[in-house]
Amino acid sequence: STIGPSSSDAPSPNQAVGSESAQTPYAPSGQPGIVRATKPFPVLSALIGVSIGAAVMVMAQWFAPTFDHQNANMISIAAGILTLLYLVVLAHRSVASHGYRWRVPGVVVAAICSFLLLVRMDGFSGEMVPQLKWRFGSGVRPELKEIPTSGPTGVAVADDIDAKQAAADWPQFLGVNRTGVINERLFAVPNGIDDARVLWDQGIGEGWSSFAVVNDRAVTLEQRDDQECVTCYRLIDGELLWIVEHEARHENPMGGIGPRSTPTIAESRVYTNGATGLLQCIDVQSGDVIWSVDLLELADWNQLESEAAAPWGRATSPLLIESLGLCVVGFGSPVQASSVGADGMTDTLKSLIALDARTGEVKWKAGRDQFSYASPILMKLAGRDQIVSVNEKTVSGHEPETGEQLWSFSWPGATNAGATCSMAIPAGDDSLIVGKGYGGGSRMMKIVQRDGKMIAEEVWSSSRILKTKFNHALVQGDVAYGISNGSLQAARISTAQPLWTQPRRSRFGQGQVILVDDVLVAQSEDGDVVFVSADETEYRELGRLPALQSKTWNIPTIAGRHLLVRNDRRAICYLLEAK
Repeated sequence: STIGPSSSDAPSPNQAVGSESAQTPYAPSGQPGIVRATKPFPVLSALIGVSIGAAVMVMAQWFAPTFDHQNANMISIAAGILTLLYLVVLAHRSVASHGYRWRVPGVVVAAICSFLLLVRMDGFSGEMVPQLKWRFGSGVRPELKEIPTSGPTGVAVADDIDAKQAAADWPQFLGVNRTGVINERLFAVPNGIDDARVLWDQGIGEGWSSFAVVNDRAVTLEQRDDQECVTCYRLIDGELLWIVEHEARHENPMGGIGPRSTPTIAESRVYTNGATGLLQCIDVQSGDVIWSVDLLELADWNQLESEAAAPWGRATSPLLIESLGLCVVGFGSPVQASSVGADGMTDTLKSLIALDARTGEVKWKAGRDQFSYASPILMKLAGRDQIVSVNEKTVSGHEPETGEQLWSFSWPGATNAGATCSMAIPAGDDSLIVGKGYGGGSRMMKIVQRDGKMIAEEVWSSSRILKTKFNHALVQGDVAYGISNGSLQAARISTAQPLWTQPRRSRFGQGQVILVDDVLVAQSEDGDVVFVSADETEYRELGRLPALQSKTWNIPTIAGRHLLVRNDRRAICYLLEAK
């Protein structure tokens, strides 16, 4: 017997040693077979791939301020994922050539499992950035207030004379005039947290509703487990006075959980519109439900169908027209394809619905477009009071008593993509301004009477200013302020020219802002409250409160010297110093 290969096993003179066809007595498995050519990791290819991916991300972010931060982030995330996948493929091909076909897939699966075990998704920012949290030891929500078994207490705090005298009303969405503008400032601007007294700081249910305040009552909507709730807190101490619960739950991966509209308080009654379409009228003192109407039932919709059309839930805050005793909200209904006209509108759709504010009886339905996430507003245009409604694809004006549509103009969008959230805001001289995010910009229209008809005439349209996504233009004279593409901005509305834009390093993201006399009170998407001078010449911060410290899409409430802020887990009421 001989040890070693026989002459028949030796490679031929023309056969390269180490080639894929070269024979060897032992393959890596220990059996005779073929030795495959190994492939080193292609460093140059990897560098080229990483360079291309990085270049795409840098370019997207470079143009984000003029383009759109959400779209830029989506491009950057996609480029990052594709680059990572490319590197994984290169690594797999190299390692597999050494006979370890499952090593890279195994590492990838282990990494994904470890990531999912340690990290959880907590939704998205308003610019589509995933919100990641540690799965263990984070995300603990503050305890929710409950009604004391012996009834509301807090007597010691209730005797706080300064807090009582500092109160004023903020009875509805965007304040008394529904414009987000307060003409008189009663508070001194705080330089920091030491200049703001915390009256209460406590947990609250999920949702993007804000507070409506009348006298000592602060009312909002929130989600508590499977109950959509209307809650009333005492202004000066946060005591829960009453709660109205309804078994319903709206949830969306991008939009979050819970109701998003703000209550309206009028004549000792609270009017609320839930995310799943329950419209309620409640006694503000007792919490007794006076009437309720299911808007989905009226529209012959179920929740799944409604949320397919409007996946982020019903967000229109009730408009009360007290002189007519009407409660008006967005309505909408299923689209019958056969009824859609050449203009994309249909008579089977009704943008708005008006109900008797005392009884809940339906008075009229009006409009030919699907509803949006914007709220209706009452304006005087061309000498007539009108309800102005920002719909899915149009903006329309309606006669308040009958709902008759007086005029409309195109305002492209889709309630399930590129949605419209900003309402129309009066801009003087029979004009209005409406804005839109997603790179849309804003438009100023003038309503005129001509040949017995009302017509909407464009004054200007600009993609450079007031690209308001979740917030609204705040008009003061010839200047409008708003969070445009994530940065606070001032613009001259007579010329549609930007005056200044907040520096990128300090931008607020998709937060909110209101105007109080000469001060802009902004809430960044991260939760900080920032006081900015309403100065048309420059962006200038006056003070900052580190308030909520997590995603905040809720509009802050100013009730005299009370500043109420909340998000989907926490609520704070500050008492600011007197001016």
